[in-house]
Amino acid sequence: MAGADVDRLRIMHGGPFYDLMDRLGMGKRRWRAFVLALLCWTVPVLLLLATRGGYGVVLFLRDWGAWAKFLIAPVLLTLAEKPIGFALDECLSFLFRVPLVASQSMPHAREALREARGRTTARAPEIVCAALAVMATAFNAATFLGGGGPAWAVFEGGVSVTGLWCLVVGNTLYWFLLTRLIWKHVVWWRLLSAFGRCRLRLVATHPDGHAGLGFLGFYPAGYGLFTLAVSSVFAAGVGHVMQRETVTPGLFTAVCVAWLAVVAIYYIVPLIGVALLVSRLKRKAVLLSLTKATAFERWSERTTLGGNVFADEAEPEVAEFHDVKPVYLASMKTSALLINKGNVLPVLLPALLPMLVVGASYLSYSQLGPIVKRLLLL
Repeated sequence: MAGADVDRLRIMHGGPFYDLMDRLGMGKRRWRAFVLALLCWTVPVLLLLATRGGYGVVLFLRDWGAWAKFLIAPVLLTLAEKPIGFALDECLSFLFRVPLVASQSMPHAREALREARGRTTARAPEIVCAALAVMATAFNAATFLGGGGPAWAVFEGGVSVTGLWCLVVGNTLYWFLLTRLIWKHVVWWRLLSAFGRCRLRLVATHPDGHAGLGFLGFYPAGYGLFTLAVSSVFAAGVGHVMQRETVTPGLFTAVCVAWLAVVAIYYIVPLIGVALLVSRLKRKAVLLSLTKATAFERWSERTTLGGNVFADEAEPEVAEFHDVKPVYLASMKTSALLINKGNVLPVLLPALLPMLVVGASYLSYSQLGPIVKRLLLL
């Protein structure tokens, strides 16, 4: 691998699914998203028209879960691949080209990147993802057979042709696409953890306030479509509950806060390794700058007053003094929270938007307004 690709992970390239899509002529993501939408959405609508007429279609179109899982999610999860890959590759470009990896750790960092590339193209993880998707479909099928399926998916006590199609094709595809992207996220997590064990050229006085690693906090912005897709399915589940039961504004707010916390943790966890490096740097920089600042201020006091107010018989001899107050102040402001109020909006907005759409359908605007204000103040 040469040129610009040396510093890139290309996390969405390679692997059995990627190769299969390429062979089927669906290598381009937009075309693939269109085909998946036809399979997961249009075919069920046509089957309903053929078997149960317009009444069945109306039931299908009124189902939050059908919209989210069989149209919104497959399309967005497919289109999300490009921005995710771009965001991660941009982060790696900064790490290697600034450069932030120390020379003695560069071989280890390159090896970690090679291992990550190997994981993105491995067969075993995608086989596991497919198995998990089949298991999820089997679970949903058991729910349908137990009488818990939607009205459009059951017929005369059993699963209808439309329900069977949505289970075998739509549901399986959704869970496979989801688990596959989660696995890619785990690959990114392991790569960042490996970088966290390297020596990095960090400095407490860096203007980004994160010792030079502040750019990593923006990688979740590439996951906007992914977050929107998953949040749509989650919100659809909440919508089903709100159809059957009365949900108070307080309970709805608690569910929104819990979901936002889950989403934030999902993106924060991969950054823990490098965040610990920033935290250690901050502690060391504060301690060292305090030591130097004390020596400088005592020297300044002796020069001005002819002696220290609190004298020390064994005052350490220092050849040269420097005012390190700027270093101390910058160290105190250095933060290990790479995802913070300055860059969290691209993370939380797509997570919150589907919940607000569902909330607006069952709560009055006088109830929803205060909820939105509280969530925005988090």
